[in-house]
Amino acid sequence: MSLSGLPSHLLAGFTPISLDELSGAELMDRRESKFTLPASELPQLLQTLHRHYRALTIGGTALQGYASRYFDTPEFGFFHDQHVRKNRRHKVRWRRYASTGAGFLEIKRREGSATRKVRVPSQGDLAQQSDFLAAHGIDAAQLHPAVDVLCERLTLVRTGPVPERVTLDLNLRLISERGGAEYLFPGVVIVELKSEVAAQHTHFAGFAAQFGLRPDRVSKYSVGVALHYPQVKSNLVQPQLRLLRRVQQQAGLT
Repeated sequence: MSLSGLPSHLLAGFTPISLDELSGAELMDRRESKFTLPASELPQLLQTLHRHYRALTIGGTALQGYASRYFDTPEFGFFHDQHVRKNRRHKVRWRRYASTGAGFLEIKRREGSATRKVRVPSQGDLAQQSDFLAAHGIDAAQLHPAVDVLCERLTLVRTGPVPERVTLDLNLRLISERGGAEYLFPGVVIVELKSEVAAQHTHFAGFAAQFGLRPDRVSKYSVGVALHYPQVKSNLVQPQLRLLRRVQQQAGLT
């Protein structure tokens, strides 16, 4: 199922919010929760969310193309830290927004249940951001491209005293810089909730319960490493892969 193939009224029902308005709800310091939804259930979820969230709209469209290139050390140190759920860990990625052409080098640092994201404008050349990386204890010379993650994203925003952002990623594609197979998950929607408070205290919590959504640990990067680098120990990622395949089946795709 393609997000662009959704009936137009499902997206038109959302009040738009611009990039400038979104700057007030960037949530660079936040708590994150993830959910996995069969794409076949997305229309009903969107109809439910219309009155409660606004949709980020750029150039007249709420559908945005995202491309993220994740970097890691030769030993896949970032992946391993996440694999064993190390209390303090981080990811490094370069993200490009198709709608604006803007690119940013981002560091996502996880400490306990809290996530902090910092970023600088970038066109993907790590050498030019070596000082930025060094300021966060990362040696640019030790990093290499590992996995590219591409998707279509709908970003929903709830402003107010406790702002929330709900992103819905579809048509997930996982590509290795080394070439080889390209892994597609067209029947899966990865839903991410970002807020300053724990998930159970958010407005979205009620909708998640209504649709039987339970937080899971699906990491697009970890799944990409497990699929593209079989030599890397990834046994703890296998439940994530099984979940994605089960959701594909629920969406009528195998």
